Amino acid sequence: MEIDLLWLIASFGGGAFGAAIGGQTAFIFTGLLFLVGLGSYMGGADAGGFMGSVVFGPVFGPHIAFLGGAAAAAYGAKRGVMAGGANGRDIVTPLAGIGRSDVLAVGGVFGMLGYLLNQAFAALPTFSVSNPDLQFGNEAIGWTDTVAFTIIVLSIVIRFMFGSTGLFSTRDHPLLAVGEGKHWVEHQEGWGITAMHGFTSGLMSAFATLVVIIGFFDVSGGTIQNHAFLIGWAISAVTLVFLSAGMKTPVTHHMTILASLAATKFVPVLAGTSVPSEWDTTSLAIAALIGAVFGIIGGLLGEALSRMTNANGDTHIDPPAFAIWVGTTIIFAITAVVA
Repeated sequence: MEIDLLWLIASFGGGAFGAAIGGQTAFIFTGLLFLVGLGSYMGGADAGGFMGSVVFGPVFGPHIAFLGGAAAAAYGAKRGVMAGGANGRDIVTPLAGIGRSDVLAVGGVFGMLGYLLNQAFAALPTFSVSNPDLQFGNEAIGWTDTVAFTIIVLSIVIRFMFGSTGLFSTRDHPLLAVGEGKHWVEHQEGWGITAMHGFTSGLMSAFATLVVIIGFFDVSGGTIQNHAFLIGWAISAVTLVFLSAGMKTPVTHHMTILASLAATKFVPVLAGTSVPSEWDTTSLAIAALIGAVFGIIGGLLGEALSRMTNANGDTHIDPPAFAIWVGTTIIFAITAVVA
């Protein structure tokens, strides 16, 4: 486990800034800046430093900036200083408006904790494959999405530190029921519509990922495959601008990331090669459909967690992060078996 003192200190600033502008706004910036970095790769430039330090590091890494915003909102609610008496699930309101340094400081501290815990998770052993040629030459493929797992673990800590409803919030309703007047994203909380969003957004994202890898693999020196699976995720993140503005926009980043990750991992196995120019149409179509299925799985996992812990709770435990953590682990495990 490697700890960079500069990054640790900077994570305090990133977590506090995420609290100041609101966790959801911080996450929107993550998506916007990722698209900038992806464009750089598509142009043949190496954007690795930018991606690692700004997009997924102390500046806008979700485990730092978004988490800092969620932690600060939970703390602010416990202290009774949230605007309009909002509860600790409010990840949209910029907390700078409260005018409390302690609220921002809590965001900063959890930003640092997010950095430390993600580094610890990233150092754990990963899944490996028997045929690296079917995974772009990589023998190790990871074990989960450590950023999402970090967010879930620390969100549970936040619930017990600053919340009062308990983890599963089942005092007056069954585990998977939504309490009266309590919602995460009300316009998509039905199982059927969630599955539909998962299939359609997942299919879109898987297609986008595959064609970007094919079109820009050579110009990027092959590095595009490490980032293209996040293109739909980033688009989904940016669409949250409209949700913040009050429009009934779906929340789909947990669906699109799993769809694209599955398509990226399975298309070389289906085609028998990691050379994108040799992928045949049938393999691409099947990979896109597999991606859409994982989009559905992501949607249903997110909705399940929302009902179990988030919609009825008084702090934010992120449903998409739960879906991404579980879904990524499943995809990596299957890939380790078939590749």
